[in-house]
Amino acid sequence: MKKIAPIFVGLGAISFGVPASLFKIARREGVANGPLLFWSFLSAVVILGVIQLVRHARLKGQATSWKQIGLVIAAGTASGFTNTFYIQALWLSTLLGAVIHHRRPSRLQTVSIVLVLLGTILAAGLFPITQALSLWGLLLSFLAACSYACTMQFTASLGNNLDPLSKTWLLCLGAFILIAILWSPQLITAPTTPATVGWGVLIALFSMVFPLVMYSLFMPYLELGIGPILSSLELPASIVVAFVLLGETVDWVQMVGVVVIITAVVLPNVLNRRRARP
Repeated sequence: MKKIAPIFVGLGAISFGVPASLFKIARREGVANGPLLFWSFLSAVVILGVIQLVRHARLKGQATSWKQIGLVIAAGTASGFTNTFYIQALWLSTLLGAVIHHRRPSRLQTVSIVLVLLGTILAAGLFPITQALSLWGLLLSFLAACSYACTMQFTASLGNNLDPLSKTWLLCLGAFILIAILWSPQLITAPTTPATVGWGVLIALFSMVFPLVMYSLFMPYLELGIGPILSSLELPASIVVAFVLLGETVDWVQMVGVVVIITAVVLPNVLNRRRARP
């Protein structure tokens, strides 16, 4: 599991890069944000709930308690706050993991994080800054980054006595509850159309069902700091998907950033495997 864990966590991160373009396409079709988020999270809860029923995976039959179930549901609210902008999350998640597990990241992991941050700045087109920065936008981005960092740590450390699909279902349930509360005013006023439901189901598969299952299954097998590094694949995936689906332009600086990020992801895994060989 330790050998294949980086591959599947990376696929989960790549899946996180798809919904940004899907949201843009849905907005072009007149779908409001509130109903779209609501149906996305509801779809994830329903899909995973059906899988639970088919598998006969009752929570009572698992070595857990109502307190632990409540904690996992509460942890799922972090996904409700998460967005694609997460430069700070790489540092926050590593620091959070170091505090929880009382371990410091290695020099190789630190170098990889620095490379990821550099690549993210280039790939996102954040430099040079030619426009005025919004303090409110920076605050929201920072809070989203904190949420993303918490999501990665929670999926790795909470509810590990639950089977991964049950854990993912509870995380999505917590996120759905939060979305339903936060967006309730717009849910009352904005119309729900067939397009809303359709895009909601599609976004749910890429933004919650697949990546959270991958994170819940394989994140616990990763070394400290590797998960946040792998999660940075979301940005290159988002750029590629936007180029393919939306026809957005990608300049050479962004391509350099993508290459730097991929290098930072591959570097620690390759070197660790070489060290592990007798």
